[in-house]
Amino acid sequence: MRRTLLGAALIALLAGSMAAQDEEPVPGAKIIERTKADALLLLPQAGVGGSDRVRLSCDEQKQSEIKIDVEGCEKMKGYISTPVGLDKSRKHAMVFSLWGRGEDGAEDLKMSSRLSSPQDPIIFAGLTYRALRQVDEQMSVSELVATEDALTKGFAWLLNKVMSDYPVDPSRVFLVGGGFDWEERAGSWAAELWESDPDSFPFRGCLFEGYDLKFVAESAPPVPTVMIDWEYSDQDSEYNSRRSVNSLLARGIPAEYHKVPRSFLDERGDRIIQVMRAAINCLGGPGAEEYPPDESRYLGARIAADDIPWTEHKDPWAKEVIAYAQAEDWKAAWERGNGILNDKNIKTKEKRDLKDFMKEFEKYVKDECDRLDASIQKSIKADFWPNTWHWERLKAMNRAFKDENWYQKKGYSKTLETLKTYGPARRDEARREKLLQAVKLELEGKRAEAKKIYQEVAKEKKEDGGVSTWPYAAEYRLSWWMEVE
Repeated sequence: MRRTLLGAALIALLAGSMAAQDEEPVPGAKIIERTKADALLLLPQAGVGGSDRVRLSCDEQKQSEIKIDVEGCEKMKGYISTPVGLDKSRKHAMVFSLWGRGEDGAEDLKMSSRLSSPQDPIIFAGLTYRALRQVDEQMSVSELVATEDALTKGFAWLLNKVMSDYPVDPSRVFLVGGGFDWEERAGSWAAELWESDPDSFPFRGCLFEGYDLKFVAESAPPVPTVMIDWEYSDQDSEYNSRRSVNSLLARGIPAEYHKVPRSFLDERGDRIIQVMRAAINCLGGPGAEEYPPDESRYLGARIAADDIPWTEHKDPWAKEVIAYAQAEDWKAAWERGNGILNDKNIKTKEKRDLKDFMKEFEKYVKDECDRLDASIQKSIKADFWPNTWHWERLKAMNRAFKDENWYQKKGYSKTLETLKTYGPARRDEARREKLLQAVKLELEGKRAEAKKIYQEVAKEKKEDGGVSTWPYAAEYRLSWWMEVE
């Protein structure tokens, strides 16, 4: 009964109808109010997050082991991972990770620590809480190394220990779980924490990935939730995840559902990391990284003039720069080339070929910016979306060269800003606003009204050259829509 009341209270808060001051305060009211604001940071969901075309950039982490000082947890092991060169003068996001089998917390945490990046460095905590017991020569079983009660006490002890001993931002602590932990321990622990003391609930958001999660949406805490399925999940697993996210939204809890491409040979693909990182970056962080749209929605054909002029080079460092350029990561290409040239530990004569190449590289970039800008200006005058290939490359070059004197003397940045406010952009913003209206209605429990708006926006896929994100976002939302009680 209490859970039902909490769900109703959350919907009321999200609808802007707080209880009167003379009534008993809603448990966890401050957290629920923060969730109301966080809903607008995460939603409307643009579609499946991340991109297979973007390299995952991670920072370097240092891991240490810590004893879990709780009775009954003697066989458990704790691990803490922090960015190398951690800036202790500022507060950092923290991820408590129960993502993996729990049999090797050190390896599980290495996987989780890929969520950290130079733009948003993160502190991590994780554990080994399972062990394999050999039954016979051909079979072993995975067992908990502590009782359920001791286990959750050990989790809480490690969480509090890291939050008190490290420069953690208490408003940006996240729980990550799933993987092959069949009991979905992270979700059940989060539910217990909310049930026992809502006002002290520690997590800003919960992120889950995996196979056939035993996730109970009806008891989930009212914080932003991200659920990730694999393309190769079976129907039961996908049904459970879709039902969970629809149930969360129906309760007024902002939630995302991602069904990402994934190979069974790649246990934790970059795409999954990108999806989780985006949510963490959005919730109190620097904002999500920008990814290129699906190439199937690109406007304009790619022609020979769009190809970069290099494929091979005799110098190995130049090859690295070329590889970044081919991946359209011009910032990494520029930084890698100049990083080598500025490295005083490398002899000048060893850098001669790279120095010549970087001169050629810079000349190409300057000419290419002129070409891209001219192409986009024609589209602006025609009040039509520009060639997507040209738009995406100019944005990438803007990120790379915006601080260079030669770049600042040109009008490239102004051109990109114009694309945010001219006719097609205004029409695109109107579609986003309609989707935002649908999200608000859905969180208020008015699902039929919300679904109607999603359907209306989805019909606009061919407008403005068919490159608008939001009709596809609406279509994606409808693709996993389920009726729930």
